[in-house]
Amino acid sequence: MIGNPLYFPFHRKLLIYVLSVGLCFVAGLFPARAHIVEDSLRLVLARKDLPVQEQVMAMGKLARIIYYRKDQKEAYTILGKAIQLSEKLEDGEYKAYLYAILAGQYADDQEFLRSKNSLDSALYYSSRTRNNTIRGYVQYTRGRINLRDNKFREAIAGFLEGLRLTEKEKAYAYKSSIYAGMADIYSQWADTHNEEKYAGLCWSEAVKSNDPDIQTAAAHSKANSFINRYKKDTSRQIMLDSALYYYKYSISVLKKNRDRVVHLTRLPVAAYNLAKVHLKEMPVSRKDTVLNYLDTAIEEGIKTGANRVLARSYLMLAEYAIAEEDYGRADLLIGNAIMAIHQEPAEDHGIKALISWYYSLIREKQGNVKEALRYYKQYIAEYTSLFDLEKMTLAQKLEAQYEASRKERELAVLQEKIIYGKKLNQLYIGLALVGFIAVIILVYANKQRTRAMKQQKQLHKMEVSKIEQKSRISLLSAMLEGQEQERSRLARDLHDGLGGLLSGIKIEMSTIKTVLIKAESRELMNKTMEHLDDAVNELRRIAHSMMPEILIRYGLGEAIREYCQRLRTSGVNIECQVFHYTNDMDHSRQMVLYRIMQELANNAMKHARASLIYVQLQQVEDKIFLTVEDDGIGFDKGEIKAKQSAGWTNIRARVEFLGGNLDVLSEKGSGTTVTVECSMAHE
Repeated sequence: MIGNPLYFPFHRKLLIYVLSVGLCFVAGLFPARAHIVEDSLRLVLARKDLPVQEQVMAMGKLARIIYYRKDQKEAYTILGKAIQLSEKLEDGEYKAYLYAILAGQYADDQEFLRSKNSLDSALYYSSRTRNNTIRGYVQYTRGRINLRDNKFREAIAGFLEGLRLTEKEKAYAYKSSIYAGMADIYSQWADTHNEEKYAGLCWSEAVKSNDPDIQTAAAHSKANSFINRYKKDTSRQIMLDSALYYYKYSISVLKKNRDRVVHLTRLPVAAYNLAKVHLKEMPVSRKDTVLNYLDTAIEEGIKTGANRVLARSYLMLAEYAIAEEDYGRADLLIGNAIMAIHQEPAEDHGIKALISWYYSLIREKQGNVKEALRYYKQYIAEYTSLFDLEKMTLAQKLEAQYEASRKERELAVLQEKIIYGKKLNQLYIGLALVGFIAVIILVYANKQRTRAMKQQKQLHKMEVSKIEQKSRISLLSAMLEGQEQERSRLARDLHDGLGGLLSGIKIEMSTIKTVLIKAESRELMNKTMEHLDDAVNELRRIAHSMMPEILIRYGLGEAIREYCQRLRTSGVNIECQVFHYTNDMDHSRQMVLYRIMQELANNAMKHARASLIYVQLQQVEDKIFLTVEDDGIGFDKGEIKAKQSAGWTNIRARVEFLGGNLDVLSEKGSGTTVTVECSMAHE
């Protein structure tokens, strides 16, 4: 820590001066202490697989940290690269965020034209995103820049719009910063009531954010609010104690999170404000406390480059030296203040006026009237510049206050008119209320009646539909049952009648064969008997197809396997697979599925020109899936529907009887897949 010059004998004054001034220059030659957040962001950006969106946001945050750690050139470079990278992204939130950061930094560097252009870009891109948090941040930046320019109406408009956009968002840090700006405006207007309100809101949002930067800024806002309230009523010592508490809280948090916070300059500001409060408001016996806080302000001011705070701290020490008539030490301290303030890019007329005033006072005490007069003239010139600036600012404040007051008066008049209108309309409302309620009741009753009629109509339609469906299923059931009975009768007649007749003819011809003498006659007889065998086999196949005994004895799965096996024997390339079939299905439903399979396989053989037919039967819990697939020429499903072929009509009728679903996938030249899904039993 740099020792306070008041504590050293005179022969060490020169050493103090050299060390103090030298540190102001040397502090910028060495790298700042490592920053955890900065290092974390650099590690994140080093990832090769980092998405562009995350990369752009991380670069924006890194640029903010680096800028306020006094490496503005690198910060602008990073922002430029981030903006170029954001060109790849369609959502405007990324450009809006980056241009808002850029606008704030240009404003801090007194580059007002660039700041305005960047802010315009941020506002343009914020209108092209739905991210209310980013839009709120842009409006906050707009308010902050206008506040720096003493454009209070525009600043308030930006802050209020930012609050509106972030109202439902968890943007605690942004909302806290906006409330701090509002508190600052009302502080300048000496409106302690509203300053207290917004400082309180600023603090409550900061606590939620868990961000030490935001919390220390809110602590300063709260402390300033208590100081201003104390100045209005100096009997309320508790206000002063509260202000000291929040300044001390700020120092504690900043020291604890030195390697995490961005705005470490708040530490010397808080220390200087504590010294100022103790000097101006506390008893003289607390002089040591003032000097200790000034030591902290000077030490941290040199580390963080807070040159304005550094200059004011030296001037406060010079004030002590002048009071003790140690003018040589006062000169050295004022020289330190001059060196510190020269590091700032913009002039501070208040500090320059104080420097001239103290020099004038010292020279007058030393009897150097000519120098005293020269410094006094400089003081008058600086004070005049400061007065003109404050006068212009005051005019802007008064204009903004007048506008706010006018709006409040208009609002009050409007409220009175509303109250009068309410009273005037209460009678009409009372009279109309009964009629209105009656109308509502009638409308409600009519709606209920209409709804009930619609429901009855729908129920009636549903009942009719159910009856029609039951009737159709009954007809289908009767038709299918009749078909199966007729098939069974025909199969028996063919097998027992025609089959027996053909067998008898074969026996008779065998007897005739034995009496034939010529070899030609016997050969002819052999061929005839072979034809009879073929006829008998064909007859059995037809009879079996019309009434498969395997299905009756062993179930659908075995019947399908046996059917495919017979087709393979006859030369058809057909494959069959049966999975998990339990044979718990009703016989009539099995027969219907079997007929569907026959019809689909027959279509594939006759019309598809398929080189391979695949039949699959699968059971999943209580659901049955029958699939017939071929690699044939396919067909247009629209044409099949238009033709209404008998085969497809029978298939659809059988599927409807089963209460199932029919799914047909086919395109010309791409084969056909037909899947039938139904339940094990009637639902």
